Amino acid sequence: MRYEPYQDEYAAVPTMTDEELLEYFLYRILETDEIWGLKDGPIWQTRKIGGQTTLPVWPFKRFAEEAAVGEWQHCKPAADSMEYFIYRTLNKLAAQNAMIDIMPRTSGAGCLITPQRLLTILENTMHSGEYTLED
Repeated sequence: MRYEPYQDEYAAVPTMTDEELLEYFLYRILETDEIWGLKDGPIWQTRKIGGQTTLPVWPFKRFAEEAAVGEWQHCKPAADSMEYFIYRTLNKLAAQNAMIDIMPRTSGAGCLITPQRLLTILENTMHSGEYTLED
């Protein structure tokens, strides 16, 4: 199993639409069984976007490492297993009314999605063995 993006997909990420970012993220986390974020000590790094708390996440360590600049320069990349992310992290974020920021861009937010919607997509995918954005 590989844990790095292919060079052509890495080059394509900055120009992806929100839907393409979501699709790419889903395919890759289902492949690697891990989700990457940034931690400040033991705490996952969140940020406010338009007053909304968000948790930035990436499918590969490389993307998280490259995001650890500016306001996040003190943070370190860290991964959660798919199972932990689905049943612990997403439920906790839903209770806090936070959003998931999938692959934030250097110019701003990535694909913003509710934890409930992401949970539904991931559970449906795992149960059916087939990826779909349909609820």
